[in-house]
Order: sequence, then C-alpha cells, then structure tokens
Amino acid sequence: MITFDKEGETPLDDISGLKLKKITTRKELDEAEAQNILKAYIHYTLTPSTLKKIEFNLSFFRKLHYDMFGDVWSWAGEFRTTQTSIGVEANKIHQALYQLQDDLKFWEENWDYQDTATRLHHTLVKIHPFANGNGRWARLATDLWLLKTGQSVLSWGGNITEISIARTEYIASLKEADSGSYERLMGFMFGNNK
Repeated sequence: MITFDKEGETPLDDISGLKLKKITTRKELDEAEAQNILKAYIHYTLTPSTLKKIEFNLSFFRKLHYDMFGDVWSWAGEFRTTQTSIGVEANKIHQALYQLQDDLKFWEENWDYQDTATRLHHTLVKIHPFANGNGRWARLATDLWLLKTGQSVLSWGGNITEISIARTEYIASLKEADSGSYERLMGFMFGNNK
C-alpha cells in the first residue's frame, strides 16, 4: 500500500491499476510518474509542429493525461467514474469539459493571455476529471496553451508536488478562485506582473 499525505493530493485507495509492480514506495511512484510526465512534455514541445496541432478539446485532454501517466497507470486518460473530494460529479465531466472548450474560445478572443491561462488552469483543476494527477495535468495543459499562444511556460512556484510554502500558496489561491476571485491565483502563476 502506498500512502498519500500531501494537502490537496487525491489519495489512491486502489493501486490495482499500477502497471509497474516493482514500485513499493511513494518515492518510487513519484519518480516513475515524473519520468512519464517528462516524456509527455518532450513529446509535445520538441517540435513546433506538434505544439501547433494541439486543439484544446476533449480528445486532447484525455490524450495528454494518458501520455503523462500511461506508462505507470492502466487507467491513465480515462475519466473517473466515482466522486472525489473535489471536482464535478463524475457523470458531468464530459459536459464540463465541452463547456470549457466553448469558454476557452471566448476567453481567447476577449481576454489577455494571463486572464485566459488563469481561468483555464483553475477550470481544469476544478473539473478534476481523472482519478489522480489532475493538478500536474492541468499545469502541463496550461503550459502547453501558453506555448501554443507564443508565451513562456510558468515556474509554478518551483516544485509544488512537494510539501512547501509554494504548494500551500497554490492550494490557497485555487480555493480563492473557487469563490470567483482569481487575482491570487494569477499572482501565483504570473508573479503579479499584470
């Protein structure tokens, strides 16, 4: 059994989908996932043509999650079917992501890139469509959107997958955004340089 104890982390009660049976510790799992995520990042960013082809739609959202976690988890890229402590109801995930696609088009046409990226990231996290890896997936999706629109990737406060002041601020800023106040999250993401 692998335990999960970081604030804001979705615990995994069932590790039966773990493809790498040799993993027995949290550190080994983190390392395997990090390697898989790096592989996905390289895949999407190595050539400009790959990045240019990305369409932020339901198919891409699933594929990105699969590419990030498919070497480690058999359920990678599959939407969750049960309720988690955060996220929309499982039967509303498709609808929420379709709505996000429409919203993103509006934001791109009417808002600056910082407002759009902040709202995109928050909405992806809030929908929370997968059993695990939602924060990392939402951060990479946001970074890919930024790159595709000619912006730079974000530092995300450093390594926020570990317990840290930056992770605490990230979680707090997401909670504020849940109530409709996005300034703190935008400040975290972009360093208050708007």
